[in-house]
Amino acid sequence: MQGQQTGIRRGFRPEIQALRALAVLLVVIYHLEPRIVPGGYIGVDIFLVISGFLITSHLLKEAESTGRINLLSFYAGRVRRILPAALLVILVVVLLTLLITPSTQWHSVGVQAVASALSVQNWVLAASSVDYLSADEAPSALQHFWSLGVEEQFYFVWPLIVLAVCWLLPARARTAGLWTGFSLVFVLSLGFSAYLGFTADASGYFVTTTRAWELAAGGLLALLAARSTSATRGLLYGLPQWSRNLLVLFALAAIAGAAFSYDGHTAFPGLAALVPVLATMLIIAAERTEGVFSLRRVIDSAPVQWVGAVSYSLYLWHWPLIVFAAQLTGEDPGPLESIGLLALSLMLAQLSYRLVENPVRRWSGLSRGAGRTVLAGVAAVAVVAGVGFAPQYAQQRLVAEQRQQVRQLEQAPPQGFGAPSLQTGAPAFLEGNTQIVPALSEAAEDLPQIGDCVQKPQATETKECEFGNPKAKTTIALVGDSHATHWYQAVLDLVQRNDWKLVTYLKNSCPFTAATREAEQTGSISCRAANQASLERILGRSDIDVVITAYWAAASYTSDPAAGFAEYWGELEDAGIDVIPLVDTPRPEGKQFARDCLAGHLQHPQECATERKHALEPADATKRAAELEPRVQVQDFTDEFCTENTCPAVVGNVLVYRDKHHISDTYMRTLAPEFAKRLEPVISGDLRR
Repeated sequence: MQGQQTGIRRGFRPEIQALRALAVLLVVIYHLEPRIVPGGYIGVDIFLVISGFLITSHLLKEAESTGRINLLSFYAGRVRRILPAALLVILVVVLLTLLITPSTQWHSVGVQAVASALSVQNWVLAASSVDYLSADEAPSALQHFWSLGVEEQFYFVWPLIVLAVCWLLPARARTAGLWTGFSLVFVLSLGFSAYLGFTADASGYFVTTTRAWELAAGGLLALLAARSTSATRGLLYGLPQWSRNLLVLFALAAIAGAAFSYDGHTAFPGLAALVPVLATMLIIAAERTEGVFSLRRVIDSAPVQWVGAVSYSLYLWHWPLIVFAAQLTGEDPGPLESIGLLALSLMLAQLSYRLVENPVRRWSGLSRGAGRTVLAGVAAVAVVAGVGFAPQYAQQRLVAEQRQQVRQLEQAPPQGFGAPSLQTGAPAFLEGNTQIVPALSEAAEDLPQIGDCVQKPQATETKECEFGNPKAKTTIALVGDSHATHWYQAVLDLVQRNDWKLVTYLKNSCPFTAATREAEQTGSISCRAANQASLERILGRSDIDVVITAYWAAASYTSDPAAGFAEYWGELEDAGIDVIPLVDTPRPEGKQFARDCLAGHLQHPQECATERKHALEPADATKRAAELEPRVQVQDFTDEFCTENTCPAVVGNVLVYRDKHHISDTYMRTLAPEFAKRLEPVISGDLRR
């Protein structure tokens, strides 16, 4: 590469600054009002292409002028540019978490604070995104650091590729080596991204391996600019000015089309991400435009350039503001609140840019030596990561204290512990004891412990498991999704009381129905074949007498779910197997989890209750399906969760909901005696027929 004309310009690029402004505004508006720009998340992809282009351009200039890459100097520049504002935001989030958020969230925020400081937040989120039990966790104020993790991992690896080429290849072969290396990253990463998008693997949104191609696209554009003989006037300089202007308008239209048409169901960042990526590359390649159809005046305007300048700080601050506001109000911001949060975000961005980003970047104490800067950065990261353990430690101490009280309550439960208290007015606490079982910080783990007997949504089949007396004359089957699973303890108690056998066919997100869930069409779940196989296995056995089934009634279907339920139930009834469908359990209203709400309202638990009319799912198809197949015997246990007017979050010292809509295992255990009392005569009557 030595001696070649790179043509990489050192001048300021206002069109790139404008792209930054567009990217950050798309992301911020998407987070505030996703109904306006449901695909606003593509702003991150624009940022990644810009980063790939600018960083590669910088590395190419250094490689050509010196024949090598000064890694220490490069990393020092990234430390000065990225760490100050990012670490400040992490510290503020940790402090506010301890001051204003429920203790149930402290551990999660602490983990993400450490991950964000160490630039691995994207991998932490990827791990949790594939865990069905964590899918509905409350959003963290540091969740947006995932994209910074992707970029910082790129900053670490990308210079090594350029350095390796400079070391291993002679000057005349370096350009070809870089083209080969960058292209290989682009193709492999894009292919992997498309594959994970096709398989609906939720981790694909966060992992670096599915995003590297977007950064590599910017790198390839930088290589193209370095080889262009007209690069001093722009890659597209040979085209007529008006056509370059139209191409920029076309690229902006493509970005707008993606922002307004993409949504949460779009497989991303697979092939769909090519639209914003290629459009961004086209705008960068066009460089400065003028004349007819040019947006130069808009691009050069002070507001656009200012937003571009503060875009990094704006990205860092806007999301914590949204999360903390939602936690304080208990709901997502409305239009007026969104405007206020946007204004506050811009104000904080300006302060951060002026008082943190620029001063630290220009501080002479750090600019004197790259080694000193890198060491200071490592020390700062270590300190902030250490602070990230504070919320985890605080929560652990709190939980340790609560566990002792929980054990005492479980060993000697007061009269009316849990569900039985509904019969006496549903008091939240008994005998003046305000300890909730399970401890709120451990509520997420209070679920049936039956291992892989509950299959993941993406599994292709449902596992058959057996419990109870293997030689029993009566066999009960529990079939359905996670809302069937949370009845497991009550059904198991019924089986054990009568010395029966229990067989389970349980698969998260897959109700036992012939109807197709909308989520199955996107590939995020796989139900139809698994359900059909379960039906055939049940019919193929000679010992199953009764099927108990339930489902999450808020699920969406491509056809009437009632007909799908009735179809399966009819086949079972025709085979002499009685079906007992359970009406879906009520669910708490509002954005907060019941456990988070109670952690902040322990003295006033009624604040976390839901009006009965709002807790019941109006779309529940269970009773409609029973009208189509009247041989089944529907059972409704709503009165075991709700009073006449409300559905409490805690009853008789027991937490009702472990998350947004699943019943805690502890509460289900306290409900089990009443469950058995009601179902025993129903099943006995069925068996005598």
